[in-house]
Order: sequence, then structure tokens, then C-alpha cells
Amino acid sequence: MQKKRNIKLILVLIVLILSAISAYFITRPADKLKVSRDIFSYEDPSSIDKVVFTDVSGEHQLTFEGSQWKIGREYKADPQRVSVLFAILKQMRVRRKVSKQQEETIEQKFKEAGTRVAFYEGDQIVHSFYVWGDKDSGLTYLTRDEKGQAYIVEIPGYRSFLAGIYQLDKNGWRDPLVFTINWSNLSSVQVVYPDKEDLGFSVKYADRFYAIPEIQETDTTKLTDFLDNVSLLFVNDFLSKDEEKEYSEIINTGPQALFKIEDVGRNVYTLEVYGMLPGGKEVVGRIDSADYAVFDAEKVKKIMRPKSFFIKKETADIK
Repeated sequence: MQKKRNIKLILVLIVLILSAISAYFITRPADKLKVSRDIFSYEDPSSIDKVVFTDVSGEHQLTFEGSQWKIGREYKADPQRVSVLFAILKQMRVRRKVSKQQEETIEQKFKEAGTRVAFYEGDQIVHSFYVWGDKDSGLTYLTRDEKGQAYIVEIPGYRSFLAGIYQLDKNGWRDPLVFTINWSNLSSVQVVYPDKEDLGFSVKYADRFYAIPEIQETDTTKLTDFLDNVSLLFVNDFLSKDEEKEYSEIINTGPQALFKIEDVGRNVYTLEVYGMLPGGKEVVGRIDSADYAVFDAEKVKKIMRPKSFFIKKETADIK
């Protein structure tokens, strides 16, 4: 009796094993053995000199000119983001094909919100694909053709939203560094507070260092920190035309401060600082009387100093 029961259990176990094996071969991703993991990567992007991004809103392109990348031939591109772009291009690998149940949905996503990315060497397209990313799941989908087979891609060993870099808009590619100045090329800084003119001041190079002429003795430590904060000021985000309209009430009140920087080549750069955004963490500013942007309020606070801040305080004699 026990022997028969054991035989039945063995038979059930065999059936379960066979069922599991069958289920594995039926449901496993079809690309497990057939698709090269690196079909979307590009091993040596060093000769690529143009990248064109196209989506439903239009087209923008990165171009390598001289010694730097530019976005739209108009603005300097963020060198760090360009480096990330090519690092991802080299390292991304296919994880698996999109399941049959998802194919129609993902195809529609490519059509509605996808981006075509084309890489050029000279006038020749050497690599291209379509990309769309699901921010909620953090998954990135790529396909050779908008209606072709879609794949989930990744960088093995890392959890990162790869689609984010490919789907940046034009402003997202711009270099966030406000002033291209440093200790070797800075000539002068002028700070004006329109409603409180007595708080304003200027910084000039004299006697082998910078000083504030309006002050008898400048605190050089505070001035050094100030100049560092000016030269290392970054934009959080550049504003689109629609966003400018959204913040028009803040902009129309006029600037609270104006910074005018001149380098040794007599190039002049300006920054106007406007009011605070709701939430109190960011402020609106305008660079070179042209481009509106938002900045970290704490970082802007470090450069909006009154003249009196730089007066060197007398120290008591130590006996």
C-alpha cells in the first residue's frame, strides 16, 4: 500500500517537473538566446560629432564645434551630461524583449512620447534608435523602428533611468554654469540693488588682488568666498516661454539685484535676480538680459551681500 502511494507521489512529482520545464520554455523571454545584448550600444563614439533628438514637439541637436559641444549651435552644452550620454551609449545592454501583452501599448508610447535619437559622423548617420521611458517603473524601452520590436534596456549592475538623458529638452542640455570666469580672467564685479543703492558695491583688481574701492579695508576672506560663489553659480533650470508667462508676476516687479561681471577680454556678463518662487527654495533670474532661469535660493543668498558685509572688523589686541 505504501509502495503504491510512493509510486503515485513520484509520478506526480515527475508531472510537476515536466510542467515547470514546459512553462519555462513557453514563458521565458524569446530574446534569451536570439538577441545580442549590445544591439543598441555603440562601442566607440569618439568620432560622433552630432546627435539629433526628434520628438512630437520638434527637433534639437548637439553639435561638436571646435573644442566643445553646443546645443542648437547657440548655447554651450553641459559637458557632464554629454559625457553621461556617451557613457550610457557604450554600456547599455538589452535585458529582454517587451512581452507580447505589452507590445501594442509600448508601440503607442513610442508614437506619443518617444524620441528618435540619431548619431552622426560628419553627414553620415552611424547609429539610431527610438527611446521611451516609464518614470514610474524606471524602465527604459528602445526600438530600431517606431513600429518594430521593442526591448527593455539597462546598464547591468546599475539601477538608473536611462531614458532621462535621451529625452532632455533643449534647455536641459544647456550648460548650467552662469559665468565663464575664474581667478585668471576676472577683471571686475559690480553689484547694484535698485531699491537700496547704498548697499551696492564694486570689486576691482588692485595691488595684486581684488578689493572693494568703496571700503577702506576689505575683508579678503569674505571677498574670496564671494567671488568663488559668483564664479560657481549654477542654474537649476532654464525657463521655457510658457514658464516665463507663468512667473510673469514675479518678473514684472523688477529685479532686486543686478550683477555685472567683466573679464580681462572686456566681455561683459549680467545677472538680474528677481523674486522668490512659491515654496521659498528657488528664485527667478535673467542671464545677459536674455534667458530666464531659476536658481537655488540659498546659493543666490551667498552672492546678494551688502557692501557692509565686506568691511574688515577690527580685532582686539592679544596680550
